[in-house]
Amino acid sequence: MKAQHPPSIEHDLLICSTMLSPDEKLHSWIEYHLRRADIILIFMDDPIQRPFFEPYTENERVLLLDGPTDRSDMTPSGIMNRIMANTQDAISYALQNGISWVLPVDSDEIFYDEGDRSWQSWEDVGHVTFVNHEAVPLKQEPANCFVECTLFRINSRTQFMAYGNGKSAVRVTPELKSGIHNFRNHSGEHRSVKSPCILHYPNPSFESWVAKFGNYSIFSDFWWNLPNVPIELKFMLRSRDLLQEARNTSQWGKARDFFASWVLDTETRDDLLQKGLLRHYDPMAELLTGPPQPVADR
Repeated sequence: MKAQHPPSIEHDLLICSTMLSPDEKLHSWIEYHLRRADIILIFMDDPIQRPFFEPYTENERVLLLDGPTDRSDMTPSGIMNRIMANTQDAISYALQNGISWVLPVDSDEIFYDEGDRSWQSWEDVGHVTFVNHEAVPLKQEPANCFVECTLFRINSRTQFMAYGNGKSAVRVTPELKSGIHNFRNHSGEHRSVKSPCILHYPNPSFESWVAKFGNYSIFSDFWWNLPNVPIELKFMLRSRDLLQEARNTSQWGKARDFFASWVLDTETRDDLLQKGLLRHYDPMAELLTGPPQPVADR
């Protein structure tokens, strides 16, 4: 890999991400994660978009790299294949540059640690899975979902739109093989934790939901079209069908009603908060107040 790290940085954690079509919220995503990572590798899913990425990646610790050139498969499975390939490249970069840990974080995710770095120093632990919580969508289109979406469905307590099996960081070793939520051939124990966590913003508004599924080509009910690996994310399959129907017929009523069922009214929100099914998180607040103090152990 041609890109080399700045020699002045003391390396400990690399965050990597595969991204498409950057927008203004990327500024806050980068600023937030630079407080956690020594290096951020951004793989452009469409390298033609480099001019759009460059204004966001002026910090020397943020490296902008081309993803795989073959983008013919725009199904969720095809995109996952490219993410795994990019993560494997990030592992190679970490090995070459003496970086201890790699953590993939998507452009619609925030690694929320509240200053807790203790997981990086656990003895005999080489793979840490962080629980994820999911942002409740808004009625209006947010200018920055990381700022405006502060209410989250809590993992294992309520139904999610997207995945619920967390995201993982891994200690870098030569035999390591990348995955989406976990890694293979890692060295050391695997530990799952509730804190730190991943805050996921998969569909913060109706408009972003339509745009997201508009990037996909038609996909089957099975990951990689394998009958023994069904897609169990009901929201994904229902979204595929409703949005395809809406585009074909120009009738958007069903799609709007379906998405609206995931937007909470005040009474429902307050009830779910009282029951502990929802929780407030505001990660971007620290960009105004300063980063949390590191936590040695928890």
